Amino acid sequence: MKVLLKIFLLTVFLLAACQESSDVLYNNHATIIWTGKADVDGCGFFVEIDSVRYKPISESVISFTFRKKKRTSVTIQYIDLGYTIDYKCADSDELKTIDAIKIISIAWNKKN
Repeated sequence: MKVLLKIFLLTVFLLAACQESSDVLYNNHATIIWTGKADVDGCGFFVEIDSVRYKPISESVISFTFRKKKRTSVTIQYIDLGYTIDYKCADSDELKTIDAIKIISIAWNKKN
């Protein structure tokens, strides 16, 4: 019985430790980077915040209008997920690892 209790408590602890962060962060000096479609000629979108590059977990929330320029200054609301994800670019079969974020909202900065 004690062994089952220990396993249960360990499982609960591990599940609690693996939860995603839910803190919504805001940055009005971020850059959205368009590298081309990952299945055709690029790696998709990246977001650069304070010189750190991130990969959004759901690029579908990013408007097609952000594909007009390779680098666009944006204001972004996001969640830093606290883990890395693997991604692949069209020009390579190699998996790469990068920090992941979840975009809540993204808007052009006025200077664009």
